[in-house]
Amino acid sequence: MTRPIQVRNLIVIGLVTWAIVAVPQTWWMAEQGQLFTPGGWLFVGCMIAFLVCFALGTRETCEGAVEFALIAGESISALVCVALQPHKYVPVLLVIVAGQLGHVKPRIAWVWLVAQNIVLAIVIGPADGGWIMTLAYATFQLFSFFTATIAYQEREAKQALAEANAELRVTTGLLDMSSRAAERLRIARDLHDLIGHHLTALSLNLEVASHLANGEARGHIEKSQALTKLLLADVRDVVSRLRENEPLDLAASLRSLGDVVKSPAIQIDVNELVVTNPAIAETALRAAQEIVTNAVRHSSARNLWLRVTNVDHTLAIDARDDGIGTDRVLFGNGLTGMRERVAHAGGTLEVQSMRGRGFEVHIRLPLESAT
Repeated sequence: MTRPIQVRNLIVIGLVTWAIVAVPQTWWMAEQGQLFTPGGWLFVGCMIAFLVCFALGTRETCEGAVEFALIAGESISALVCVALQPHKYVPVLLVIVAGQLGHVKPRIAWVWLVAQNIVLAIVIGPADGGWIMTLAYATFQLFSFFTATIAYQEREAKQALAEANAELRVTTGLLDMSSRAAERLRIARDLHDLIGHHLTALSLNLEVASHLANGEARGHIEKSQALTKLLLADVRDVVSRLRENEPLDLAASLRSLGDVVKSPAIQIDVNELVVTNPAIAETALRAAQEIVTNAVRHSSARNLWLRVTNVDHTLAIDARDDGIGTDRVLFGNGLTGMRERVAHAGGTLEVQSMRGRGFEVHIRLPLESAT
């Protein structure tokens, strides 16, 4: 399970809430002479255990089974503290746990919440309005859970929108390239099929007329025939140039990716690159799009640096981010597709990463030709 970038406000609020519960309660136990007893030591130990689990569980690199184990540790620590001090404000710690369940699958989260509130009801008991207190804390937990869920869903929606915008920008650029190439080809065909054929027929008719005419008329016909051949050569030259690949402004298309993605902030270093091979241009744009999408979806990075240069007839794409990184790079559908696309274009792809050191991608594409 890959979660979005951790909402830092939740961590701060959780730490403040823990301090508000732990410090006064510990101080009260010291005043009552309960602190330096087995129960007091257990209470303090569970409070510290809750804090440690919370600090570790809210790290951006924590996910999967480890995260679940740490949240479970928080729940158990909080319930033990409640058992030791059932009629104080210690159950507020479970509200913190509920907030952390905001990005967990709903079925798991609901089972978790129901289970810890059943245990809470048993620990507090029915005496002195214990069940009413349990119900009150359960509603607080639900409020925290739904608030966190909405926050995570909003973050995921923003990420999905950023990915869609990046895809749209790249697709728009490729469509523009394709439409301009198609229009140039249509004009070239029209010139060749219409004007070229008519000029050829005119040249043949003038050739025949030059053999039938005499004197000054023949001279004018021969001049017209020469002009017709010159015009036909010009038309053929224009048709040939129209059929050539139009230079593509790859730099502008790459910069547009930075305009639609706000997190992470994309720092683009790109020269005024001109690429004449449509296949290479499409491969470069698709690779850049996949790099940006992965940074948005998986890296938890604040910054992404993308550098594109032209060195020795080779297009070099170098990207790195300051995200969480990983010690083991797994090629999912996105990276696998990018590697296949680069290989098909005759290029190379290298991926480097280390936990806590971000993610790097290095691509080399030949500018002269593609497979």
